[in-house]
Amino acid sequence: MWGVAASAPQTESREGRGRSNWDVFMDNVGGSADGTNNMRNTEFEKRYLDEFKMLRDAGVKAFRFSFSWPRVQPETPGTPNAKAMSYYDKLIDAMLEHGLEPVPTLFHWDMPLWAGDFLKRDVSDKMQDYADIMSRLVGSRAKTWLAFNEPSVIAAFGYGKGTFAPGYHSKKTMGAAIHHINVSQAKIFEAVRSNVSAVKIASAFNIMPFEALSGKKEDIDAAHFIDVLWNQSFADPTYGLGYPDLIKPLVEPYIKDGDLEFIASKPDFYGVNFYSRTFVKADNDKHSILGTIPIAPPSELEKTQEFPYDPNTYTKILLDIHNKYGQPDILATEFGFAIEEDKPINGILNDPKRIKYIQGYIKAAQEAVKKGVKLKGMMYWSSTDNWEWTLGLSHHFGLIYIDKNTLERIPKKSLEYYGKCIKANAAADIR
Repeated sequence: MWGVAASAPQTESREGRGRSNWDVFMDNVGGSADGTNNMRNTEFEKRYLDEFKMLRDAGVKAFRFSFSWPRVQPETPGTPNAKAMSYYDKLIDAMLEHGLEPVPTLFHWDMPLWAGDFLKRDVSDKMQDYADIMSRLVGSRAKTWLAFNEPSVIAAFGYGKGTFAPGYHSKKTMGAAIHHINVSQAKIFEAVRSNVSAVKIASAFNIMPFEALSGKKEDIDAAHFIDVLWNQSFADPTYGLGYPDLIKPLVEPYIKDGDLEFIASKPDFYGVNFYSRTFVKADNDKHSILGTIPIAPPSELEKTQEFPYDPNTYTKILLDIHNKYGQPDILATEFGFAIEEDKPINGILNDPKRIKYIQGYIKAAQEAVKKGVKLKGMMYWSSTDNWEWTLGLSHHFGLIYIDKNTLERIPKKSLEYYGKCIKANAAADIR
């Protein structure tokens, strides 16, 4: 499965939906770092056909996207919004008409205000109802589903560090979020499996190894804690391994009898989002929740706009997943690169660095496959340049350029190259 990825809160506008946790958060902090917000984004809900035509022409075979819960149930639980259901119904059909296999994600961070948050366990029932509604709508038109996108980001940044919506800042709120997300995931799995025959469902886990460079014990210990928190708090209990010892004190107040068995929900594959390692040192501030401070990566690693280019680690983490979780099928649900680039000239945007990096990560994935990893597909993040949360519109990951004023779509040379990789089912030569 060769595809691209996107999400509703980063591409759809606010028009026609209810208010979300991210709307409130962005309005309260005054917008993203570049002064933009999520009012308009790329207006995907109005312009998706232009995008699908470009993807089809390039040879892309799958489209990972998300439903916007605040659009489906904008103000209250219960009966969904008819316009939203019609839109998503047409969206699925349009993907199929353009040769794109739909890969829906049910929760990509945008929560309707009426639903509350992950501090309370009852959010899991609300999510199960939402999953039931959407899986009944889509039915067998989509065979591969994702429940959550990057639950570690939600828990660590949204409920621990407070830098993402909803902005909580304590270990207590982070622990509640971790467990209630895991309960919610299991309930989503139940709903989708009951409505879609022969479905394959999992979540997209962001795997990001944390390393200390100093060799100091306090830095190594701090890096180990955040590494376990980020990379194991969700995958381990989902695969029946229970919570890691370092995480148990955070979640134990919220665990009820039978929970660990219930949340061991046996995903049908392992969805992995990978960008790079992160390098840290200990944060000695007594108010620090995550206990670490990011530091610059080693100079030998090439730096993109946001993350280092780190192909060797990609091979390693794919092998680690294969060995730890019982050799599961793996779907690379995100990989991608934000780079500084020129604007299009005569309708062409040349982005050779992104092409080089795409080739490198596909080669890294091929190395893992040679060693036995059961990699079933790769999805590039992202289809278009889009709104990157607190960073705004300034970081460009897309294979398709978006004119900020007109929202016109212009394919980049990297989209053409990615199409060559798809045709070859491998890392294509760069010419």
